[in-house]
Formats: sequence, structure tokens, C-alpha cells
Amino acid sequence: MSLRIKTIAGAALLLAGGAGAGALVSGAQAQQAAKAPVILIVDQSVILSQSDAGKTIPSQVQSIQGGVQKEFDAEAEKLKKDIENFEKGSSLMSEEVRQKTGQEIAMRQQVQLPQQAQIMEQVLNNVVQVAQAKILQEAQPIMKSVIDKRGATLLLDRSAVMYAAPDSDITQEVLAELNKKMKTVEVQKVTLAEVKKKAAEAAAKQASAAKNADKKKK
Repeated sequence: MSLRIKTIAGAALLLAGGAGAGALVSGAQAQQAAKAPVILIVDQSVILSQSDAGKTIPSQVQSIQGGVQKEFDAEAEKLKKDIENFEKGSSLMSEEVRQKTGQEIAMRQQVQLPQQAQIMEQVLNNVVQVAQAKILQEAQPIMKSVIDKRGATLLLDRSAVMYAAPDSDITQEVLAELNKKMKTVEVQKVTLAEVKKKAAEAAAKQASAAKNADKKKK
């Protein structure tokens, strides 16, 4: 089961200060405001991937994924045996029982297992994003401190900038301070039971939507 971890680094991060709209300013303040803004750059994707805390995420995800994969394998093996038993004993079943059992097995094979695998990937991506958000949250005060120290008025994410002078990039400075404060981040555990629950909820929503659509047609 492949996993596409999605980072949550935003396209642009803006941290700016100033007076409210319509406020009166003195001549000196107006002159200061007329100066070109001091812009700094930070690469949040680097913060997430190269920080000490960020580096602990992949191994945790791999461990979680491995545990759930074992549960998936057990489910698949059980389905395989149920199919074999059905094929052996279907001739002894009544038409009603044979049809019902066949439909249940087909549903598990064609819908439930693939859906659970898809939802598992979504759940893993979600817990990774939550862990990444914790890292960025911890980095926010550090970024603000650097902005204040350099007298900057604007901080942009590297992904939103085509070119920037090297001395405007504060990524490594933020990274060094972040590593002093945060060594690891916990990725929430995920189980097959949770995945099944979410799959059932998704199926219920689909059934409800289909039912409502039928009512509108009538």
C-alpha cells in the first residue's frame, strides 16, 4: 500500500505589523512607512523535512503502516478462505443463501477492502499533516523573533518566490533554533478498526446521498 505524504507548507506566510486603516500618522511615521519593505524568506518544506522533529515522522509512519498492513493481510487471508469455502459448499446451499453469501463476498472483495486501503492512505496523510502542523506551530515564535531582530516587515514561504538574495533566507537560522526546542513529534497511531469505522461512515453518507437523489427524481 503506497503512501503519498503531503506536506502542509503553505504557499505564502505573512507576518506584518502596522497601524489600522484610517489612522493618522506623523511625518516621521509616514516617511518610515514609505520605505521599501524588508522581506525575508523561509522554506517550510525544509523545516518539516530536515528538522530533528520532522525526521522522526517517516519512521513512525512506516511503523504504523506496517502494523495496519498486517491487519489488512489477515483480512485478505480470511476473505480468501471464505471464498474457497463458498466455492466448495455453494452446491449444498439453497438458492437464497447461495445468492446472499455470494453477494456478501463480492462486496468485501470488490468494495470494502479497496475502500479501506484508500481510506487508510487518507488517514495516514491526515495524521502526518497534524504532526507537521505541530512543528510549524513551534517554529512560529522563532520566525517572529528573527523578523523582529532584522526589522523585517514581510515573511514569505520559499515556494512563493522565484528569486531571493541568499541573506534574505532565514530557513537555516530558524532550523537551528527549532532543533534546540523540539527533538521529536508524535504521529497519532492508526488502527484497522478506525479505518473500518471511517469506511462505514463514508458508505453511510453515500447511501444517504443516493437515497436523497432518488427522492428528488420522484
